[in-house]
Parts: sequence; structure tokens; C-alpha cells
Amino acid sequence: MSVNLLGALSLGIFFILMIASVRLWIPQRLVTLQSMLLVGALLLIALALAFGVPVRPPVLLTTTTLNPITATIAGFMLAGAVEKAGGFAAAGNLLVRLSRSFLGLSGTIILLVNCPTILAMPCGRIWAAALIPTALMFGFELARRHGDPALLPIIVFGLITNAAASCGPSPLGGIGMMGEGMGGFLPGSFIKPQQLAIMGMTLVTMAAMGLWHGIEVEPSVLQTSHTHREKLPASAYFSFLFLSLGLVAVFLLKPAVPIQTVLVGMTLVVMIVGKVGVTDLLVGVNLHPLTAMIAGFVMAGALLITGAFDTLVFVLSWLASHTPLGFVGVSILLIYLPLIFPMPCGRVLVAALLPGVIMFGQKVVEITNYPKAFSGLLISFILCCAASCATSPLGGIGSIGEGNLGIKQGVAAKPVQLGILVGVPLAALIAVFLGLLEESTVMDEVLVPGGLGLLFGVVMNLLLGDAFYKPGGLAGGILSALLMRLV
Repeated sequence: MSVNLLGALSLGIFFILMIASVRLWIPQRLVTLQSMLLVGALLLIALALAFGVPVRPPVLLTTTTLNPITATIAGFMLAGAVEKAGGFAAAGNLLVRLSRSFLGLSGTIILLVNCPTILAMPCGRIWAAALIPTALMFGFELARRHGDPALLPIIVFGLITNAAASCGPSPLGGIGMMGEGMGGFLPGSFIKPQQLAIMGMTLVTMAAMGLWHGIEVEPSVLQTSHTHREKLPASAYFSFLFLSLGLVAVFLLKPAVPIQTVLVGMTLVVMIVGKVGVTDLLVGVNLHPLTAMIAGFVMAGALLITGAFDTLVFVLSWLASHTPLGFVGVSILLIYLPLIFPMPCGRVLVAALLPGVIMFGQKVVEITNYPKAFSGLLISFILCCAASCATSPLGGIGSIGEGNLGIKQGVAAKPVQLGILVGVPLAALIAVFLGLLEESTVMDEVLVPGGLGLLFGVVMNLLLGDAFYKPGGLAGGILSALLMRLV
């Protein structure tokens, strides 16, 4: 009985901390989320000791999977080296040049907003920060051409949504790797459902943003001449192309060496060619997601010790058995939990709650006798965690777009939330009905992405003021979808 009470208390403390963070009752400038999680974990450990539960340090680490942590570190090192070498800026310049090709502005914008998922980095902030200048330039050009300032936030927040969610399918230590490892799936199994769902999520967000009339862009943004950046050295373009080709080679060749070894080797090449020093590399590494993940793992260990996961599964199972929600309704509630408590980095909730989600997923399979429900639940929860940081009031990726457009914080959250609400169940449907990576067919790999890309092109042509059949937009949508499956 005391253990059950301890589990209930610890689970309650965890959610109180989440509510206090999201509601900004605890200012981030005073206590960061990571610090608060660590303090909360210490409080749970103290409670465990008070209830007579033995606390052994190794137990705290049982919820930690080292592979995604080391892959994330290696991925951030590579991303930092490419950024300091000018590789991501080069990508923006290449997109500008591409806009003068057959694809035109509409087709290139489709590639732009999908670029974060095509070349998924371990954190969406990398691409969001790098491509915002290009998004502003394209958006300004469209707003001027059609006399409609609303086109600017459509492009910017399409990019933001895609970037936020893209760390889910990233093979460089993305959030999906944590689910694959702890759920017992093959590496890369969760990539395909997430990629296709993110395309749908981005499309819905941009359409909703076009219909949302409460977003007023700062006039100074529209009056600014958004010309592109300075000329970049050849090494910058080499860094970007080397990154792109290197990731393609890893997927196609599937080398026997660990992905971490490959990423470190690629980092050294970029550092040598791009003349990136060790100090520059360390400055370029984004520590925020790493510390968030570590703090989440520590909290998960404390929740495990105190029996909070058992309590969570008991509560969810009771709701499913004794309320009209049923197991489907409760699963949906659990999947959208990250949207209710949007953290500045999706790794927080994934690291802290993934063991509980896995336990409940296994319970769902046991009750429904439908094994595929497990992968659908797990992938949906992970994707929602990844995308939700776009709506977080605690310094999520959405704040990058709001700051650049000079709009009030949180105004753009509702269209983005709608995109996430629609996109997340799409990932579950793809996982359940089309299967995971190892179950792919030619139709899955070509026809389904191609069809979704074609739909993306049609809708985007209309949103950007062109005829729905404009070839550049259709080609941009199809190319984006096929590139996602290739890279």
C-alpha cells in the first residue's frame, strides 16, 4: 500500500512540475526546466527513502539507453561543424538559385519547408535558424507579388513545424531512436511513418495559417529588403553536399561500423575542409537538447524507483476499462499529452515517460490482441513530443518564427497545434497499415510518398496564389517526398 501511495505521490509531483513550467509559474530565468527536473528527481528519491524503498544508483540508469545519447552527441558535433563551415547557409543559397529554375518559387518553397525532414538533424533548431532568412526572403517576395502579408507567416511557420517535428525521424540521435531502442525495434524502423506524417502536418499547418486572420506581421518586417546572404566559400557548399551524400550513403550502404563512428569521421572531414577549429566546434554544438534529455532520463529513473510508471499504467487502464474513453480514447489522450504539456524540447517527456508509455502499449496489445497497436502508439507519442516544442511557451522553436516576424508570443500556436493534431494520427495509421521499415514494399517507398507529395504540391500551389496544376509546385512536392525516403 505504501508503494502505491508513493507511486501516486511521485506521479503527481511530476505532473505538477510540468503544469508549473507550462503555465510559467516557475520563471525560466530563475530556474531552468532542466534544473527543476533534477531537483524534482532528488525530491522523489528522498520520498522513496522516506517510504523505506531502497535506492540504488544503477536503478536510476536503467531507463537510460546509451546508443541514442552517444548518437545525439555525435550528431550535434557533425551539425555544429557543418554550421560553422557555412554548410547550412550554403543550403539557403542553393535554394535561392533553385527558385530560378523549372521549380520556380512555389516548388522551391515546398522544398524549403520540407528541408528539415529531408535532412533531419538531431534538433530542429539547427535548420530553423539556418533557413529562416531564406523563408523570410521568399515570403517577402510572395507577399509583395500578391499584396498579401499573410503569405509570410505561412512559409515561416510551415518551416518551423517541419523543423520541430524533424528530430523525431532523425538518424543522428533523434527522439525516434529512443523509442526504437527501448521498444525493441530495429534502428530506423520509425523513420518512414514519421516522415510522411510530418509532410501532412506541415501541409495542414500552412493551410490553417493561411486561414488564420489573427496574425499581424510587424510592419518593419515587410519594409525590410530581404536580400540574400553574402557569398560563401566553396568549402561551405562542400560541407552541405558532403553531409547530404554522407547520410544517403549511410542509409544505402548500411556500414557495419556504428553510426557514431561514421558521424565522428564525417565531422573530422568537415573540420579539415571547412577550417573549423575545436573551439568553433564546441561553440556550434547545441547543448540544450542534450541537457534536456539527460535531465529527463534522471527523472525517469526516479519515477521508476518510486513506482510511478506502475501507477500511471494502473490509472490509464482504469480509465480505459471504466469510462467511455476505452483503450482507444485513453491511447489518444496519452499520445497528445506532449501537446497538453509542450516542453521546449521533446526529449524531456520522451525520456521521462517513455517507459510508462511502453508499459501501457504492451497492456493495450494484451487487451486488444493487436500487436501493431504498440508501434502505432509509440510512434505517435514520439512524433507528438518532437513536434510539440513548436508550440511550447518555454522557448520552443515557434519562438524563433515569432521573433523574426515581430508577432506576439503564442499567437501562431493554434494553427501549429491543428497541424500536429492531424499529423500525429497519420503516423499511427501509416505504421499500422503500411508497416515499418522492414515491411516496406515498392508501393510504400515510391507510390505512397509520391501521391502525398503530389497532394502537397496541389494545395501549396493554391495557398501561394498559383493554379493548382502549376508544374513547379507539383514537382517540388513529389521531389520533397521522394527525397525524404531516399535520404
